[in-house]
Amino acid sequence: MAVKPFSLLLLLVFLASCSSKNILVEGSLPVPMVKKIPAVVGIYYSEEFVSFRYKEISPEIGNWDIDFGGQNARFFQLLFDSMFEKTENIDRRDISNENSGGFDGFLIPKIKKYGFLTPFVSGLGFYSASIEYELSLYDSDASVILIWKVVGYGKNEGGVFGKEEAIERATLLAIRDAGAKIAIELGKRAEIESWLKDKMGG
Repeated sequence: MAVKPFSLLLLLVFLASCSSKNILVEGSLPVPMVKKIPAVVGIYYSEEFVSFRYKEISPEIGNWDIDFGGQNARFFQLLFDSMFEKTENIDRRDISNENSGGFDGFLIPKIKKYGFLTPFVSGLGFYSASIEYELSLYDSDASVILIWKVVGYGKNEGGVFGKEEAIERATLLAIRDAGAKIAIELGKRAEIESWLKDKMGG
């Protein structure tokens, strides 16, 4: 019996939904060079941040497992090292009313959301990814200085690349886009300027 075109389309969609795409995001990311913020900052990278991975089960585009926590954490460590006078990785318990480490402040980065789109879903001719970060900066006495959400976007045309590599590249670009925004904008925010002014005694 011949397979009708419509039945063939349904079969292809079913096979696509059964396939699993496992992506480990790797690759080099340039760190923006900016004027350092004159502060010594303790940074807490949670296990969720360092090991972040996104999983999606979709009847339309199949099962996805995207692991970019390690690459993301390496990039942000280099980024913050380049942005502040000095940084040091800390445990969460170090953020308290008693600051024995000589820190001017504490910074906690989080990944709040991750999402991606394929041409099949969006109807557009490219793959895209977005990552929403939240940066929480605390003074040396653990009072809140700033809670800031930053969204990075990336897209890849696909072309000769497979869908997995296209999503990987789009994710890398989203990480870099968010990093560039943080590097350029953080030191200019009014909350940071006020914090530095108080730290320097006026």
